[in-house]
Amino acid sequence: MCAVIVTVASTKGGVGKTTLAYELAAAWGAVLVDFDWETGGATGMWGSRPHGQVLAALDGGRPPRPREAPGRPALVPGHPDLSEPGWQAERVADAIERWAASWRRPVVVDTHPGAGDLMYGAIAAAQVVAVPVVLRERELDALAGMLDEFAAYPLVLCPNLVPPVPPDRQVRRLRALAGDRPVAPYVSAFPWWGRRARRSALVCTPPARRTAAAVAQLRALADALAAQVQPASEEAPAHA
Repeated sequence: MCAVIVTVASTKGGVGKTTLAYELAAAWGAVLVDFDWETGGATGMWGSRPHGQVLAALDGGRPPRPREAPGRPALVPGHPDLSEPGWQAERVADAIERWAASWRRPVVVDTHPGAGDLMYGAIAAAQVVAVPVVLRERELDALAGMLDEFAAYPLVLCPNLVPPVPPDRQVRRLRALAGDRPVAPYVSAFPWWGRRARRSALVCTPPARRTAAAVAQLRALADALAAQVQPASEEAPAHA
């Protein structure tokens, strides 16, 4: 039986990658593995500090023990030393697959923006690679390069931070870039989201009038990505 691994990746920063990874992991009851070593990533969002267990696990040690808290995804915290060179993509992919088999839970990997061996390994291990896409020209330029570089992998484009009136030119360009690749349901740009201080995932919070649309969109995205996993696995992620 194949372990379910979904990697959230982008070669461009500022596209909402970590927020989507956090919410997807919470929606699926998955373990969120934080490979983004910058301050303010998933580890900080969760309320944790960096921890060296992920380094030891990548070096062949026992699988890390995810941290648990109500309303938040289970987390394997990142560490600043993940930025150091020398990680081998094949060993990284093998480690993630081994962890997923040990945990017997879906896994979501959040990666650092840009290419590197950690990203290559996380993408190689994944049944689905969720690529957040912002409808702006520079971000679409970066997407075009990523689609070329990772053409052999199961990328799913995830429009994110979409304004109330999507720019027609950029929508057309996204369609052209996507070609036959799947495009997931979009997630809007909600002005209040950046001011939200709670560490709980939106998909785990009680319904509220202000957040209802965002939760519905995140759930639709989670369902669409789970459907992409289904043909390759008997264990597609399910809502927590």
